[in-house]
Amino acid sequence: MTATEKSNRAQAQRGATGQKLRIADRWRGYRAHHRATLRSSIVKMLGEPIQTLMTVLVIAIALALPSAMLLMLNNVQKIGGDLESSSQITVFVAKPADSKAVDHLAVQLEELKGVISVTYVSAEQALEEFKALSGFGAALRYLDENPLPAVFLVQPLLSGEAGVSQAERLMASIGELESVEDVQVDMLWIQRLNAITEIGEKLVLAISLALGIGVLLIVGNTIRLAIQGRQEEIIVVKLVGGTDAYVRRPFLYTGTLLGLFGALIASLMLVGCVIWVGRSVEVLASLYQSQFELVGLGLSGVLVLCGIGAMTGLIGAWIAVMQHLRKIQPK
Repeated sequence: MTATEKSNRAQAQRGATGQKLRIADRWRGYRAHHRATLRSSIVKMLGEPIQTLMTVLVIAIALALPSAMLLMLNNVQKIGGDLESSSQITVFVAKPADSKAVDHLAVQLEELKGVISVTYVSAEQALEEFKALSGFGAALRYLDENPLPAVFLVQPLLSGEAGVSQAERLMASIGELESVEDVQVDMLWIQRLNAITEIGEKLVLAISLALGIGVLLIVGNTIRLAIQGRQEEIIVVKLVGGTDAYVRRPFLYTGTLLGLFGALIASLMLVGCVIWVGRSVEVLASLYQSQFELVGLGLSGVLVLCGIGAMTGLIGAWIAVMQHLRKIQPK
């Protein structure tokens, strides 16, 4: 071996040797950096409590307003569903019909598509109920015959916005049956409720989009200020070989945490409002002999709201980072 080969071999042994990292080692390093970045982001946010609290409260209000309107809309739909399920079609039996015709009509009504149940009220039962509810019981004694016809109370199967058309088709089918004198049902309130609900859905969607854009702007402005405050640090990191993904990761965590904390506070605000207003609603419902209770977010609603808040914060941070970070380059 020549002297030159020995010298080159000695230099190679003294120098650093390159090693190819395994996938498991890369994954462990990746997770360790994410944990460290998450901790540092939380520490930086806690280091500026006033600014962080103000930003989180603004995000919470922006998330709570459309969520509260959506909760109100869901409760209105619940009331409508309860009333809709209790609506009945009144079928008046023709006066000349005998018991055999009445029994046949009952079978026909039960066989109709879209009928849940059929209840028969005889003319005598109808007269007794009228005496008890009208207060004219003494005057009705002077009548020669019972003026009230027998009726069938038909409970229809109504589903959502199509309930009105379903009821109209069912009424048309019932009106064609023999021994039926008249068919009545009040569906106007269902049409009004569906119209109000449709307007409410569009209004909630418009407000949600507007406030969602507001949250994006809030998070984006916060991240922009954070980038400007750490501009020199970013330049140093890029000079030593830090990638764009490495640089933007802390800001993405900050935006996600701001959205998540805002969603948590918004959830607490909504739960408190439901508890506060729910007591008055229970008192009002009891006056109408109703068991209605306000429906809150629930665990699934809180998780969905937190997910929306975190995702909105992440998107706002990503937009701000991609817009401002590329302008910071080492010279």
